[in-house]
Amino acid sequence: MAIRMTFLGAALVALAVLAGDATGVFCKYCGQEARDARTLLTSPCPKHPSGFAKGKHALFEGEPRSEYVCVNCGQTARSLKALVTAACPKHPSGFAKGRHVAYEGSAKAKYTCKFCGQTAGSIRALVTSPCPKHPDGFAKGKHMPAR
Repeated sequence: MAIRMTFLGAALVALAVLAGDATGVFCKYCGQEARDARTLLTSPCPKHPSGFAKGKHALFEGEPRSEYVCVNCGQTARSLKALVTAACPKHPSGFAKGRHVAYEGSAKAKYTCKFCGQTAGSIRALVTSPCPKHPDGFAKGKHMPAR
């Protein structure tokens, strides 16, 4: 049995496609949105880790979501821009010496440390304790969630 596409159905499909294009892409350093990757990647980023406009924007490779989480401290924000523009109290460089870094993986029931395999129900619970297999040495860094 073939399904006939009505004019209304075609219009809804077109709107869905346009809505998907309208969301665009985001910079993982400053949260700036652009229509496409080329536009974003060719302009300087004001929040680049090397300094103000000392590097280009970088793509946030995670999927759009209703809440973004920092991989260093577990802090959440409703927008990527709100998260990545604030200072992170648990940044690897020291207290508030860097900005939040958004988790780019998908939402999971359990998060796993990419160094030792420890699991926790949330990123915040995972990143609070030191990791015995951290690359900097035994308990010299916190757990880091795998994608």
